[in-house]
Amino acid sequence: MILHYLKISLRNLLKYKTHSLISAICLAVGIVCYALVCFFVQQQEKLADLPNCERRLRIEVSQSESPFFRSHEVKRMEEQTVNGLECVTIHSYGNSTEIEVIDDEQRNLPFLIRYKGINANYFAYNGRKLLYGNRLPEAPDEVVLSQQFVRKAYGNRNPIGSVIHLSNPKIISENPIQDFRVVNVVKDNDLRIREADCYFSYEILSNEALSVEGYLSPETDIETLNKNLQSVAWQRDEHTVHPCAYFTMRQDKAWEKAKLAILFVASLILISGLINFLKFIIQMFYNRQREVALRKCMGSEIKGLFLLLFAEVFWMMSIAFLLSLMLTEVAINIAETYIPMHDLPKFSLAAIYSVQFRIYVALLPICMLVIWFPIRRLRQVSIISQINNNRSRHIFRSVMMWFQLSISIFFVSGTLGVHLVLDEIWGHAYSPLTSQEEDDIIALNINSQRMWQHLNPILTDIQALPECVGMLPMMDHMKNGFFFMRTYKKADQSEARIFYTEGSPSYFKFLNIPMQGKEVDEDAEGCIYVSESFKQQLDKDSVQGMVELNGQSYRIIGTFKALYKESQKEGVIGSVFFPGNSFGNFYFKLAPGTSSDKGVRRITDICRKYVPDTLPLEIRTLADNKQTTQGSIYITQVAMTVLAVISVLLVVLSIYSAISMDTVSRQKEIAIRKINGATPWIIAGIFGKAYLVIFLLAFAIAYPLIRIMLLSIDDTLVQCIQGWGWGISIFFSIALLIFLTTAYKIYRIMHINPAEIIKNE
Repeated sequence: MILHYLKISLRNLLKYKTHSLISAICLAVGIVCYALVCFFVQQQEKLADLPNCERRLRIEVSQSESPFFRSHEVKRMEEQTVNGLECVTIHSYGNSTEIEVIDDEQRNLPFLIRYKGINANYFAYNGRKLLYGNRLPEAPDEVVLSQQFVRKAYGNRNPIGSVIHLSNPKIISENPIQDFRVVNVVKDNDLRIREADCYFSYEILSNEALSVEGYLSPETDIETLNKNLQSVAWQRDEHTVHPCAYFTMRQDKAWEKAKLAILFVASLILISGLINFLKFIIQMFYNRQREVALRKCMGSEIKGLFLLLFAEVFWMMSIAFLLSLMLTEVAINIAETYIPMHDLPKFSLAAIYSVQFRIYVALLPICMLVIWFPIRRLRQVSIISQINNNRSRHIFRSVMMWFQLSISIFFVSGTLGVHLVLDEIWGHAYSPLTSQEEDDIIALNINSQRMWQHLNPILTDIQALPECVGMLPMMDHMKNGFFFMRTYKKADQSEARIFYTEGSPSYFKFLNIPMQGKEVDEDAEGCIYVSESFKQQLDKDSVQGMVELNGQSYRIIGTFKALYKESQKEGVIGSVFFPGNSFGNFYFKLAPGTSSDKGVRRITDICRKYVPDTLPLEIRTLADNKQTTQGSIYITQVAMTVLAVISVLLVVLSIYSAISMDTVSRQKEIAIRKINGATPWIIAGIFGKAYLVIFLLAFAIAYPLIRIMLLSIDDTLVQCIQGWGWGISIFFSIALLIFLTTAYKIYRIMHINPAEIIKNE
């Protein structure tokens, strides 16, 4: 019998292939969104599953602008025993350098690695396991490697006892050690987004900022510990400072609130997809009331009707589950392409699929409860009641549509609000280049010591390419829109910040930036170019010829429009350009009509003549913002827009199917009304009034909610949404969309022929 119901339900679904597929896709998208968010939350929750969570402390330097420690300060604290503090753990923040490893063929292979400085307690405190016993660094020239780096550098070979060599020891300031002996390997940890490749002793990092953590002793409270820490004091910048302790994981409500907010937003998409999914099933079931009535007359029981409806739910939900598995892989591939790797967690498809399967299993009983509602409504169905009584107002359906529409307005308003806020925060970046001109410029980052050693032949070979028509050396990246800052003191003695960058004076001509002044040599010391906005401030302050920045005087030799990708930010009054010869990035302009992909390949091939495959190359077009902060912001905006479009699509499908069902089921009623003198506009009001009320109620709930949420961010950052213009535009946009969705069906019902309807009945 179950197989019979599965066959009948599949046949019914195939009659509505398009609507069935769209409903399944919408539910699949909801499952993917919620599963990915649940996976992310689970990964973050595991971070709290560390030893002695309730006693974990962070130690900071009080009464100082910088709360971090230096190497000599940490040693001072370690030398003096502090009662109440256990397992003092020290680590630096990740940094990069280049090392060399000797392989099986006795070749020196270079690698670009991230490193940290630690002490012996670091691995135990963070729940990290070692592969080869408990051996830890006991001397400054010993190092622990990560398992991931060992696989890349040594393969299956045991690295214990081998030596790694620093290609450029000067990268680690005041470090006289060049060779480090490997003493252990730390296992991979999926809980960390980006871990270090090498763990050195913190003692060799004399100038890097160090973080100090530890445990609170069971017999001590935090107040007593802080009193004990006051005895450890030292001088810093003419001030006496001492360490102080804070709990890091106890009574931390911020993450709980953020977790609930994230799960709430993700659940809205899932619920919206589920509502559309169930409503389509239930509406289709209602449209077959004649069939249901005949089945009852032929002896079908409520149990059989329930199994028939549940079989349809099972088929569509199973299809949605399979689609969600495919969409998950697509979403992960897109994320890995566009989002910087250090911002991504380590995705585990098995874990994500497990979450999706649990969602699928949980939704089945929920659907069983929901579909019992129409079954109860159909208990009294008969042939006569179906013919004579077809005036149900579908309260349950209207409530579901109201909820769906509220979710859609919430997402659309939130997406538009976030776009406006980000535009206000980041401003409109100045770019004098067209998108095609940006695509014709290729950026090369000199990111390794091996590239520095062969820089001249690399640049010579690239400039010899026939498609290369120009080169621009620069100190930093240009595409992120982030600049270094300097301070300018105004005439009223108040301080303002300005952007600055450094590079070749050909910067303005290369990027088509309007500039007035002369182009000087690269080594012109004490000379700067100022932006037009900064020049306006200098004119107000009656500053001519010379300007003082950070206490140093510079001669103004020209004025330019603005830096490339410069945007207006609060507290920043302009920008300056320093002509110089400190270069780390090179930009090559291709001849018009040259394929940028071909140019990237040619430059990559040249670099690989001098740089082995073990070192990564950073070569991309200026228009390519993938794997950058700017790209992450862009893909976030795109993701929010996609979610908003999906929510609108769900509503459109929901309203369209509802109006279609209404116009079909109430044809006889409309025919009788027209015979009795009802005008087409009266008939239009009968159908349109219900959807107008649903829309007004949904907007009255969703829009104020998202407005309050956005305004709670920071009043100084969201001035663009404090007005009512964007809310009015959302109101009329969604109202127009609903009108277009219902207009065709209402127009058809307005102009039906009553004689044809009565004859068919």
